[in-house]
Amino acid sequence: MQTASERRMSVGLLIMRLGIALSQFVYALPRIIDGKGTWTLVGREMRFLHADFSAQVVGLILLAVEILAAVGLLTGYLFRVSALLLAAVYGLYFFNFIHVGYKTLPLYAGALACICIGLLFSGPGRFAVAVKIETK
Repeated sequence: MQTASERRMSVGLLIMRLGIALSQFVYALPRIIDGKGTWTLVGREMRFLHADFSAQVVGLILLAVEILAAVGLLTGYLFRVSALLLAAVYGLYFFNFIHVGYKTLPLYAGALACICIGLLFSGPGRFAVAVKIETK
């Protein structure tokens, strides 16, 4: 039996997981469905990553990682791996935005990377599919 503070913490983690995962789906799912042209545009955003790869491959890998990590956040399966992957992606966005010269976008990407690192250390909480199945 959990205490009231543990339940509140689990609800807070659930809200954070849902918010980040849904925002990832809204961003990445239409772009991965749109096809090669959109993959290339996403890959060109990461200018320093496609020195050895084509922009299309970089874009496809980034979008696939974002979608798979969002599924991991939603379900709780491979939660810490998903949080680590998203922290790495947001870290890449952070350094890319600094490299390009944006003023405020690195702040948002850095903040999301820190949130994902916090999720990495906290775990999925009580309200995860993996936790529900393991307790039965």
